[in-house]
Amino acid sequence: MIALRFFLRSWYGNLRSIFLLAAISAFLITFYTTARSLPWSLTSPKHLLIFLFSFVLMVVAIFPTAYVVHRLDNDRLMRNNELLRYLIQFFLLVILLGAIALRVVYAVYWVLFGVDLQKAEYFERDYVVVLFCLIMVQVYYAVRKERKARNYGNRRYQVMKKWLSQRDERLKEHAHDRVLLLQESHSEKQRFILQHEAELNQWAVERAQLVELYENQLQELRVRKQHLRNNHELLSRDEMRLKIFLKELNDAVLVIIGAENEWVRISQIAYFYLKVGSSRSKLVDVLLLDGREGKVDLESLAKIEKLWPNLLFRAGRGRLIMLLAIRTLCRDGDTHVIVFYGSQQERYKVQVDVYEKLLKIRAEWARLMPEN
Repeated sequence: MIALRFFLRSWYGNLRSIFLLAAISAFLITFYTTARSLPWSLTSPKHLLIFLFSFVLMVVAIFPTAYVVHRLDNDRLMRNNELLRYLIQFFLLVILLGAIALRVVYAVYWVLFGVDLQKAEYFERDYVVVLFCLIMVQVYYAVRKERKARNYGNRRYQVMKKWLSQRDERLKEHAHDRVLLLQESHSEKQRFILQHEAELNQWAVERAQLVELYENQLQELRVRKQHLRNNHELLSRDEMRLKIFLKELNDAVLVIIGAENEWVRISQIAYFYLKVGSSRSKLVDVLLLDGREGKVDLESLAKIEKLWPNLLFRAGRGRLIMLLAIRTLCRDGDTHVIVFYGSQQERYKVQVDVYEKLLKIRAEWARLMPEN
């Protein structure tokens, strides 16, 4: 939806341009390929109906064409690999879209007019014009993109040229005023020459400093642009990680509690662990946040860890801890303790390396999770 909103706000998604291109294409499809004269076609109800149908068809075809061109123009990978980009564009917007348009026209003509276009000359005549129009629409977007880029560069050049010209004029006016003041006294002529030369040197130094300042500012802008681009890529990766995390969080597992089986959401589990003898029965023990204990038929902790790798953390060989079940991490001297949520608030001692890894994971989650 965000990409579509950006597309509609850009010049690619200008509806007037799309409608105008569709109208021109429909005009060519309807009146150029007929054997009748243009005045006769314009007064023919059947041709006008065909024109309206062709207009609707071309609007439906040009809109995705404009959207695909917009996405390809703004994709960094496609900008760096033009051959791949144009191969993809040709396949999607000429071959695939042309085939879809051909099947739609066949079906509509058969349903509305009872005409089988496969037995007519549609493919050699009208369909070629349709493909020509689709290709010319893509040419239009390519030419307009280049023109906009060139116009933007020209405007930037003119603005900078005007700014420099105005600054030069101000410098010249200032120098002229200084000359007039110095010419009032003949006795100060020699001092005026020396001072004028010194000022010219100073202006040259200021000009060089100004150019250096602009170059430094331009470099800072480039660095900021790269930093923003890296942040955008990092946010995209974080968004994908959160989606995977939420998908795993909605899972449920069948827990054997006593003589009953109960489906328990993965977020209600404190940790999985192995009791003595559990490996022979291929059952893994589980502790719920409400204090109940049970078993799951999942063979081993390794298999469970593969099912929910983003939610579980291995704290030793025989225990998988649910990261969301950790209430806090405590340190009392050389003892490192995990305190779980739940009515019992169970405490579990861990090694120093496990404690430090958990601290890093919680810091990473604090960065990913949005603030309330």
